[in-house]
Amino acid sequence: MRYRAVLFDLFDTLVPGQPAKVWRQTYTDMAAVLEVEDDPFHTAWYEVFEDRMTGKLRDSEEQIRSVLRTVGETASDRQIEEAIQVKRRFLQKALQPRHDTLATLGGLQDRGLSLGLVTDCSWEAPTILDEGPLGPLFGARACSALLGTRKPDPRMYLHVLEQLGLEPDACLYVGDGNSHELLGARDLGMTTVWVDNGDRQQFKERWSPDGDHSIQQMSELLPIVDRLLG
Repeated sequence: MRYRAVLFDLFDTLVPGQPAKVWRQTYTDMAAVLEVEDDPFHTAWYEVFEDRMTGKLRDSEEQIRSVLRTVGETASDRQIEEAIQVKRRFLQKALQPRHDTLATLGGLQDRGLSLGLVTDCSWEAPTILDEGPLGPLFGARACSALLGTRKPDPRMYLHVLEQLGLEPDACLYVGDGNSHELLGARDLGMTTVWVDNGDRQQFKERWSPDGDHSIQQMSELLPIVDRLLG
């Protein structure tokens, strides 16, 4: 059997993307408990996106305090803790799997395939992921904030491959195409599967929707795998 593992993106792949208005409402709620103006807080939060994704700003407290400094505001420890909990509750909901994700992952494991996770995410996301049903399935993972780099840096993929003890050509990579992730995986020699979310694609950042195969539902991955396994 040539293929021995499937590596996955997280957001807009294993979990559904959240509409921009939902993200915005989260930051509005955080600004409210911090008692700072919404628009400047929201703008400053997005300006440190790269720092949050690469771990230059680590936990939520450090992220919030940095943004407060940017907008020239202060908040009490109690307010910052309340804002942390607002963000945490949002991530707990956002990291729930798509309706057909768990069954598909189980089907892959039944076929003898290992699972890996390669995700651009903030520092706290892996911990919250481990509180839900997806966490236990992904012992092999690369999280950008923990590694200090983002896709399509080869180190993201190779970190997982090293944990699995596999070469790239023994793996499929599945993702929605953000962060040039499909291009990065293909350049290493992986077979790529684009998750075509259509109008449900909520986020486009260095978006390159180009895979060797494409699916619109996670369950469609299993027939592709069966054909590749022969």
